Amino acid sequence: MSDNGKLLKEVYTLLHLSTTRLIRVLLNVFSFRSPYYKGHHIPLLPTTLVSQTTMAAFNRGKYTTILSIDGGGVRGIIPATILDCLESELQKLDGEDARIADYFDFIAGTSTGGLITAMLTKPDEKNKPLFAANKIVEFFVEEAPKFFPPPNPVEEPRMRETDGIFLKNFRKLKRLAGNYLQEGFLRLTGPKFDGVYLRNKIVQTVGETKIRDTLTNIIIPSCDMKYLHPVVFSTLKAKRDHSKDVLLRDVCIATSAAPFYLPPHKFEQGTIKYDLVDGGVAANNPTLLAIIESAKEKSDNKSGAERLHIDSSKLLVLSLGTGSAKKGAMLEVGNRGEWGILKWLVNPKSSSIPLIDVLTTPSVNMVEVYLSAFFNVSGSDDNYLRIQEDGLKPDEIDMTDSSPENLKKLVKAGTDLLEKTVSAMNLDTGWYDKPTDMTCKYKDAIAGFAQKLSREKKRRANT
Repeated sequence: MSDNGKLLKEVYTLLHLSTTRLIRVLLNVFSFRSPYYKGHHIPLLPTTLVSQTTMAAFNRGKYTTILSIDGGGVRGIIPATILDCLESELQKLDGEDARIADYFDFIAGTSTGGLITAMLTKPDEKNKPLFAANKIVEFFVEEAPKFFPPPNPVEEPRMRETDGIFLKNFRKLKRLAGNYLQEGFLRLTGPKFDGVYLRNKIVQTVGETKIRDTLTNIIIPSCDMKYLHPVVFSTLKAKRDHSKDVLLRDVCIATSAAPFYLPPHKFEQGTIKYDLVDGGVAANNPTLLAIIESAKEKSDNKSGAERLHIDSSKLLVLSLGTGSAKKGAMLEVGNRGEWGILKWLVNPKSSSIPLIDVLTTPSVNMVEVYLSAFFNVSGSDDNYLRIQEDGLKPDEIDMTDSSPENLKKLVKAGTDLLEKTVSAMNLDTGWYDKPTDMTCKYKDAIAGFAQKLSREKKRRANT
């Protein structure tokens, strides 16, 4: 097998196995997901003790409140716009000091969603969130071009590292194809971006904060390259187990290390060595992870079938996507015989990578399928709000397109989404065009969700 063939096989294995293992765990947990499902079960996820303070906070409230933010690179601008709207509504209700972290028991984020999670929950010197929600869009617009700069001509010293014979022939081809060929070659020999500025910015922003020090409980997934297994970092795990109390900056760098685009992240915590890539490989939509984590904490001192019992009527979940181009026909089979290594690595309609799109996007959709069915069957549709823009064009979904034109389009996509009528996923097509009982716009649904959060916070304060 050629080196390129081995590379393709390794990438496929990483994406497929990590996703498969995670879905197996999720299906196992949701085999008794509501009061309508009874029976005994041996949980795959161990239940451990949680602090009395945390449990007391949960028990004082009617709901466990959860915010989840998908991964998607620069498309994180879309959920950031929604969060700006949500925090604004909370401030109308509870004053200008209201912050999103004050209202959610769990905030989960993958990749760019993980970065947003850290920005919302990292404490400043006054023990308030480092970023107000209205500053996150501005942050992405200013920093994205530095995270993902446009390609530059290849430096000759870098090319000397290649085989001498190949380099000689490559230079001949270079005269014909110029820097386009060089750029394509380097994509096969290293990540598209070196990630230096991104890592430095994360270190500068997050500093020495440990994951246990966040203002509310956070959940950020990554994927271990050595064991092809999901790794989930969380505040509550860190508080229980010092070996899991890693630096928040390491978690952020790891969850955003998208294969092909950015280098993997390697670090140590005590005797544990981590070799991690983007959390989107395992759980690009981390909503289920957050629900399971909350169920684990609620299951303290319970046994048998009740140990991981999930009652949808006691959940209040907001799940934010980063946009997709489902209606734009991302890929078409065409000539079946052309689907070799090159076809799986190059999308003629955009600069995204078909192999990654095929192995990650459906898993995001499956999470939505599970959750839609879960809340619907158990009669708790009003407790779950998923906001996703599925009308992006194929050339607008590249998660590294930081051109001014594309960033403006993403900001507009977020603001336009707030004006659209609330809809649910059509489980047959995956499009968000199914009417719901909510005949309002998303901005009105956000206002209603803010009212629920405000009432829940006040209920706890008075209990």
